[in-house]
Amino acid sequence: MREIRFHGRFGQPVGKLTRAMGKELLHQGKHVQVFDAFAAVRPGAPMYSVIRVGDESIRKRSANNTMPDIVVVLDNSLFGVIDVTKGLKSDGTVMALGVTENALGEKLKGFSFVSLDPYLQPNSSDLAAVFLKVLAERGVLMVNK
Repeated sequence: MREIRFHGRFGQPVGKLTRAMGKELLHQGKHVQVFDAFAAVRPGAPMYSVIRVGDESIRKRSANNTMPDIVVVLDNSLFGVIDVTKGLKSDGTVMALGVTENALGEKLKGFSFVSLDPYLQPNSSDLAAVFLKVLAERGVLMVNK
């Protein structure tokens, strides 16, 4: 099983993105769980969504104490507000938009880093397909495309 946590702000397509990815992976025969987690329902409030993907049934049910393989940060201002790497596995990867590895410095704590900027084209309409492609290229998910 692979676990990926997406961080963003309320109003960004964090939940929509993980549900679209989950739907595509279900069509490919994968077992999928998707959880949204947010506190205040107000524009700009930090939130996250977790997607778990496996070839067999997933027994874990909680979204609170996640241990992701990858953390995807859609809003780089979150690095200064919350610890997006909380629970990230020691061999985990941080993927982020609009920020470089050098700019993050100590916040990476030895995790690997992937900039998402080269993958996203202006006006990309199918973000789920873009993320599935990136995760497949990184060897995180085996995608049937």
